[in-house]
Amino acid sequence: MEIDGNLIKEHVKNECKKYQIQLQGKEITIIRFETPSDLEDEVLTKKYEAAIVSENQKLKTFESFGVKVNQIALSSEATRVEQFQDIIQGINQDENVVAAIVQFPVPPGFQESIKLLSPQKDIDVVRGEPNNLFQVPATSEGIARIVESYAQRNSNVAVIGGGGFVGKGVISYLQDKNINCFVLEFNDDKSRTREADIVVTVTGVAGFATPYILSQHKLVVDGGFTPTMGEPLGDVDKSAYSIPQNITPVPNGTGPIEMAILAERFVKMELGVELPKWNYQQLQQEQQQRAIAIAPIAITLFQQQTKAYPESIDRPKENLEVLQGNHYKLSYNRNTQALSLSRSNENTTLIKINLVNNQIEIARGLTSEDMNRWQQIQALINSPQQYLNDRGFER
Repeated sequence: MEIDGNLIKEHVKNECKKYQIQLQGKEITIIRFETPSDLEDEVLTKKYEAAIVSENQKLKTFESFGVKVNQIALSSEATRVEQFQDIIQGINQDENVVAAIVQFPVPPGFQESIKLLSPQKDIDVVRGEPNNLFQVPATSEGIARIVESYAQRNSNVAVIGGGGFVGKGVISYLQDKNINCFVLEFNDDKSRTREADIVVTVTGVAGFATPYILSQHKLVVDGGFTPTMGEPLGDVDKSAYSIPQNITPVPNGTGPIEMAILAERFVKMELGVELPKWNYQQLQQEQQQRAIAIAPIAITLFQQQTKAYPESIDRPKENLEVLQGNHYKLSYNRNTQALSLSRSNENTTLIKINLVNNQIEIARGLTSEDMNRWQQIQALINSPQQYLNDRGFER
């Protein structure tokens, strides 16, 4: 089963939105270096491209609960080290800037200057040193907390690439939680993964984890991310996805989970509030239960709309919006016969339903407020004195 990282991200975003008023006017700064024009290392070039993807994800995440994101893109050729240091010192002195992130990779001449960042604003441990709030990078914590969701008392975790920046953080976090783990590097005998029931891979080498390496593990966490002309690739080869019982896919696995951890940390840094700790399996069960309650109502609305206006779905478009109200919109994919529910002001799918077998394929981001609203919609549908207008969802 593929683990939906967006399920965690949407849950945490909803938790953060509860503090949106207190966070109004607060800022986070993200610094990213552009790809050097003379760079010939293809692997490193891909890492610079991945930094752009990561920055955009952070932008959307923080803006979703009212935080202003300052984006600074620097050219290593046109920027002096002193200028970079001045930027960091300006961040340290700006009271509105709660936190800062320096996207990796960073050109060699600038790396040492990162240590000038105030530890109190180092939300992602980019300085390479723990502070009084966070011990490991957000990616490391996100990977380790997924492991926590599945680990049992006798679990043994193999961390491939455990000697790297992210891998060391994973090891440190798991050891603090008394979860047994051992390190494998890329050139080690990776058949040793069979000694573990959970495997974490953070090598950044696309597709190296083949069916030979993986077996019927309880969980495989793929922390790799390599941009391509098409969909990005992880450490795990696609041919091995069906082997473990559970796996974080690339994309939509550890990336969104990293965003969730950063969002949690921002609230803690600014407000001193520790958000409730999530467990993936418990969240998944909760979201599935909410989706089971809401999905039949959404299907009924869709059927009413298509009966009244058959032309609304008789168009060659994969994701056709067929109904929208103040809070929600329904979209239909005629090719796959799938119905999707999302919020009116967002594109993230809350529920995806396969209409062929009425199976719920996606369930995420649903709150108790959503449950209340859909109960009201159900009451409107059932009451002959009430009606839904042509745009749906509202009386």
